[in-house]
Amino acid sequence: SFSKDYKKVPIVEFDDIQINDSAPIINYITENLIKKDNINSNQFITKDTNKWDEWSEKKLAVMLYPNITRSMNESYECFGYTEDVLEWNPITRIFTRLAGTLAMTLANSKIKNKYNIINEREELNAMLIKDFIEDKNGLNNGNNKYINGNIITLSDIMVYGVLHSIEGLTAFNEIMNKDEPANKILKIWYQNVQNQVPSCEMIKAKA
Repeated sequence: SFSKDYKKVPIVEFDDIQINDSAPIINYITENLIKKDNINSNQFITKDTNKWDEWSEKKLAVMLYPNITRSMNESYECFGYTEDVLEWNPITRIFTRLAGTLAMTLANSKIKNKYNIINEREELNAMLIKDFIEDKNGLNNGNNKYINGNIITLSDIMVYGVLHSIEGLTAFNEIMNKDEPANKILKIWYQNVQNQVPSCEMIKAKA
């Protein structure tokens, strides 16, 4: 789910350090990981990094909001983190969750109108399939383990970071568990990236 303090995407965690937004993520990886381990930056930050960064932020992230606020129940899910804010008393937690749920649900139609979205779930799934799963420069219908073949790169991290922000929510579960070949490819890719991210092993991957 979303961070307690940061409500946008992408968000990535490296060894319990949360990094918000594309530029800081790239800077952190470059300054703290690639240089530290003498990694060839050209192997991790590839020529398509900007392409997938822009796609993640301007297309994928835009589609997520109307999907996670599709109903009162789904909006309520987004504020589940309030139950873990022990600094708030029970009344504050309940009020914040209910108020946030109402605000997000009401904003749903405005976002859909702004971006001409009609059926948010179907359009999200179709976009992932067309732009990411089927595209020969993406997962290429499962022929690529990662975007750039068998080596995980920053392009994967950018897309993963956006999807990870809604992990556990209904929208995420429906997309990942959809019983279609393309969605199974997406789920396998997501799990592959997830297995690498916690220890940052992705920057040590070899062809």
